[in-house]
Amino acid sequence: MSDDTPSTPGPSSARQISLVFGFIADTLEWPHADYQALIVRLEATGKPALFITLDDVLSAYTAQQKARSGNAAGQKGTH
Repeated sequence: MSDDTPSTPGPSSARQISLVFGFIADTLEWPHADYQALIVRLEATGKPALFITLDDVLSAYTAQQKARSGNAAGQKGTH
């Protein structure tokens, strides 16, 4: 098997769904405050929960991941 073989077989849409659900699973390891900030970002879409799209989730995840990275960079040397 080559290194570029997708881990999820099937059409690209299935791989995209798998990718987003993997990101969601990663949030379980986040500190509580970061996870809550992600939820706030999702609520800010103004959509009912069942109408939030994978793109909405990916956008909120990406924005919160950037915020988390910025917070970690700002905290270096404070220990």
